[in-house]
Amino acid sequence: MVTWAGTRGVMPLAAALSIPLTADNGSALAGRPLVLVLTSSVVVFTLVVQGLTLAAVVNRSGLALEPEHTAQEEDDARDALNHAALEHVDHLATLEVMPATAVDRVRRGLTARLDHTAETPDGTTADAAYRQLRREVIAVQSTELHRLYDEHRISDTTRRRLQHDLDREEAALGIG
Repeated sequence: MVTWAGTRGVMPLAAALSIPLTADNGSALAGRPLVLVLTSSVVVFTLVVQGLTLAAVVNRSGLALEPEHTAQEEDDARDALNHAALEHVDHLATLEVMPATAVDRVRRGLTARLDHTAETPDGTTADAAYRQLRREVIAVQSTELHRLYDEHRISDTTRRRLQHDLDREEAALGIG
């Protein structure tokens, strides 16, 4: 006797297909075609219904979040982290336990991260303008690096190492 372990796609269909074509006496097994049709229908119906309703169920459950929501949540969290770090740096500055130049350098970096959403006069964000300017500066540095190499002022090893650093910096800027 065949036991059906579940209603997932292949098991019921495999069980239905394993029903013999003929009975012990050699006659065609009555009802086999009906079992095959019903089993196939149940499998297809189950897959189609689940496939068409899965997205709606996931969206309604709150398990899936829109990419924009996730990006905004990440930006908000980064801002909170930077604010907390800035407060800590300001606290260290009042205690005068760190050199003022180090405190100022870290404060400038944190402030720049917090200003990433400020708009420039042309309507782009300060972050986008920064990335564009940084890419231009990297291009100038790369050109200078090649000039130094062409004039035999640096070795190929040095050129490759510095070019690798510039490439990593540019890749860290991301797309945009």
